[in-house]
Amino acid sequence: MTAKTKVAVIGLAILAVVTGSTSVYAALTDTTDLSQTISAGTLATFIGDTSGNEVASPSIGFAAKTISGSTQTSAGTYGSNTQRIYVDNPGAVTGANGWTVTFAATSGASATWTSGGDTYPFNGATSADGQLTVDPSGGSLTADVGSTTGITLGTSSTFSGGSNTPITIMSASSTADDINKVYLTGVSLSQTIPAATPAGTYTINFTQTVAQV
Repeated sequence: MTAKTKVAVIGLAILAVVTGSTSVYAALTDTTDLSQTISAGTLATFIGDTSGNEVASPSIGFAAKTISGSTQTSAGTYGSNTQRIYVDNPGAVTGANGWTVTFAATSGASATWTSGGDTYPFNGATSADGQLTVDPSGGSLTADVGSTTGITLGTSSTFSGGSNTPITIMSASSTADDINKVYLTGVSLSQTIPAATPAGTYTINFTQTVAQV
């Protein structure tokens, strides 16, 4: 009886070991949580090409003129099809906020149209002294991402009286999409040229700026 009892006890002990080993490998599947963070980007403005890529050295050409004893006016277009005025808002400005794009001379109110040693103003006291007018109102606004809802174009404004107060090109209200990328073309530029301005190729540098309001 004692021997049989010992055998039975040993048998039970072996069975317990086998059963425990099988339970460790019972699961044939497992699950894993995947995590992905998407952060808001930075509000930006730039001059872009037809693919939405930034143009390295954008420029605007005005109509050529001949020396004249009278005040002349030359026109150009800010925002052509190949040099579009872009604003990219990748969730940077949301809710009750909006943004505004402005245009002003890069070096300030003392900037001038310059060709060698010859200059004339973009912000003269009168039209005859040389003034630049910016008119976005007739431009064309297009959305690459999102929509143009809540985005309005600025009105015609002139740099005058020695001022470099930035001119509003376009602005977005709180109703604009929180995520959008839009571009503007066809902003009219008009510069009066003082009488007897010498011959030359005159240039001046301007900057567009976007800011949250």
